[in-house]
Amino acid sequence: MKKPFLLLTLIAAIALLLPQDAWPQKPEAMHRIGILVPGRPPSTGAPKLPPLEFFRVFQETLAKHGYVEGKNLAIEPRIGEYVHLPALAKELEQLKAEVILVVGTQAGRIVQGLVKRTPLVIYSCDPFEHVTKLARPSGNVTGTTCMTTELSPKRLQLLKELLPGVRRVVFFGDAKDAPEGWRLTREAAPKLGIAIQMVPYKDRDSIPAALQQVAKIKPDAVFVYPDAILGPEARTLAQFWLKHSLPSMNAFPEFTEGGGLMSYGALHTDVFAMMGGQVAKILDGARPGDVPVQRAMQFHLMINLKTAKALGITVPQSLLVRADRVIE
Repeated sequence: MKKPFLLLTLIAAIALLLPQDAWPQKPEAMHRIGILVPGRPPSTGAPKLPPLEFFRVFQETLAKHGYVEGKNLAIEPRIGEYVHLPALAKELEQLKAEVILVVGTQAGRIVQGLVKRTPLVIYSCDPFEHVTKLARPSGNVTGTTCMTTELSPKRLQLLKELLPGVRRVVFFGDAKDAPEGWRLTREAAPKLGIAIQMVPYKDRDSIPAALQQVAKIKPDAVFVYPDAILGPEARTLAQFWLKHSLPSMNAFPEFTEGGGLMSYGALHTDVFAMMGGQVAKILDGARPGDVPVQRAMQFHLMINLKTAKALGITVPQSLLVRADRVIE
């Protein structure tokens, strides 16, 4: 009677010593997911995911859940301007993508208006542009939020702390991307003694004209409300702000790394890790409406001292000691 028990114990002990890849994996059936990214469409060849750290983290998260690209997972990236997104979404549906990940609030709104059956996982600055309840979003939509909308008053407060004498600020953003972000910023401004004015753009082609409008206004500072199409323009924007002696407050690190003065917000890597887990749950069989919308929980303050020096700004010690990263 003891031998079967000893045999099972021995098998269990050996299993614990096996490398991770020797454990049972997900079925080898090929799963297909789509990724829609607003941006310049590739001039030639099939679109590829930008070689960015947060996309790598997304793929690694899926792999941890047993979905490995090239083995049992095919990823179909599609990149295009807002006007191209409806056709690209239709293309992914025709390819029978099991999930479509959409990057950006406005992109999510466009695709959500067209795709009613395929599960959507949306990366948005404002989740309430897409769902009414975070815990049970219902329908075919779930996703994550970087909390950019909710953090808008906090970023304006940090800008005021950096520049106590700031009075006139331009809100630079897409008016249709996340209207709540503009409302919250507009309401917070008078409490800080700030007069704020929006300078909007509607797409990538309209950005240069919007920048020239900012230059004509000559504000004390610029509050950049990001959307998906601004990320690749981070360095261009930073050079423009510096040329016109404009301090800028941003939401994401790439804007400060590109030469902007300061940023406060979530890291894309954290958000894409969460989305990888959500996509894996849906591939496992969960309904998207039962997958809670997740919110970023960690926010990073970054200050570019090189830019501050070029603008003749002395950064208060109270901000430097709280900064998660200082570029010198």
